[in-house]
Amino acid sequence: MSSSMDKRVPDAKSDFHVTPSLDQIVASGIRFSNAYAASPVCAPSRYSIQFGKSPARLLHTRVLGDNNVNHDQAAIPQVLKAVDPRYRAAHLGKWHIKADPARYGYDVHDGQTGNKEGGFVNDKSQWYGDSGDDPKKMFSLTDRAIEFMTESVKRDTPFFLQVSHYALHSNLAYRQTTFDQVSRQTPGSLHENVAYASMMTDLDESIGRLFDAYKRLGLNENTYFIVTSDNGGMPVLPQQVNRGRPYKNGLNAPLLRGKWDLMEGGIRVPFLAVGPDIKPNSQSNEPIIGYDLMATFAELAGSSQHVPEDSDGVSIVPLLGSPDAHLKRPPHGLVFHFPHYNQVGLNEPHSAIRVGNFKLVRFDQSMRSLLFNVATDLGEARDIAESNAACVDKLEALLDTYLTAVGAEQPKDSSSWVKPGKKGKTKTRFLERYPVNVSTSYEGECLTDALI
Repeated sequence: MSSSMDKRVPDAKSDFHVTPSLDQIVASGIRFSNAYAASPVCAPSRYSIQFGKSPARLLHTRVLGDNNVNHDQAAIPQVLKAVDPRYRAAHLGKWHIKADPARYGYDVHDGQTGNKEGGFVNDKSQWYGDSGDDPKKMFSLTDRAIEFMTESVKRDTPFFLQVSHYALHSNLAYRQTTFDQVSRQTPGSLHENVAYASMMTDLDESIGRLFDAYKRLGLNENTYFIVTSDNGGMPVLPQQVNRGRPYKNGLNAPLLRGKWDLMEGGIRVPFLAVGPDIKPNSQSNEPIIGYDLMATFAELAGSSQHVPEDSDGVSIVPLLGSPDAHLKRPPHGLVFHFPHYNQVGLNEPHSAIRVGNFKLVRFDQSMRSLLFNVATDLGEARDIAESNAACVDKLEALLDTYLTAVGAEQPKDSSSWVKPGKKGKTKTRFLERYPVNVSTSYEGECLTDALI
């Protein structure tokens, strides 16, 4: 994006991608500087949004391998229709859930779609780039979304619409005219891939068309328009086997690393909202996460009583009108769980927890936890664990309590354990970034009282 997700960090934006439509949405509503996807990979995040629960609780933390989700549970449309039976619901684009959308109350949908319906081919060709009139179905998805919104307005019925674009996932695809236009731009020092930037430009235009229709239909008076992502961006292009070693130039800078990892680059995502009572160009710095959406939509629809009792999310409605407000969460705050080996990522199972400004990342095989103050150290450059042992102990205990309570999958249960992990003997190269017994320059103290 060409707008930063944090006004306090003006350089946290692309130096090559041009996104006038997203810039307009940023200026029209509220941005969340501390928004998270529930997972560093796509399918678990999508499950998490639909069911309002963490991937750890849902028992689905990886795209590959076993899927142990209980698919017989309420999703967003069912909760909304329980509040008001008149609700119409549509899901267009990538679904990536192993159950038919109709099962969850979607009246209009594309079925059990995945990446392949967006032109994904898992070989080297995915990084070359290819042109077409409707790349990744970007514009036809928007046309159908506008049709659904228009029909709902004519019927005078409330509606829920989720458009899940196949972009920006590979294969890289764009319109040739866009590629020619972007080719004339000056490459950035952070971003320079013309094919990817062209796909971003086309996606921005598609989102802009939908936003224009939203305003034209007068929906900004009683309907919310939200833009977010299912995981952090690719850390480098093309994809490479990394095993946790430092990237020469990470594409998500100033965030560290990217997709497949629980460092900030893998889970912190854009989150924009426009709608009634939202002040233009406002910002909230309160941490929020994808599984908050179900509780949020339920409250906006008029009642939270139908949200499942074991939901992990909380409504972010208080932040929409009062960006400086704070949300009341359980003591464990936000928990992330990736108990898998992945050679293009950190290549060791790891979990993370964020409470307040402090984030702990734990590597069980290496028997080490890292601690960061992500409010002052956005790039997770300084591990402050050694000088804050009490904070580490408290966060580890909260993390363990939550993972045990939900019966989370353990590394030895994962399909990645035996072969890539060599029965747990493989350890990440990532921890080489943080030498042990090196004093950290850190002002302040991580008080355990602040975590209760």
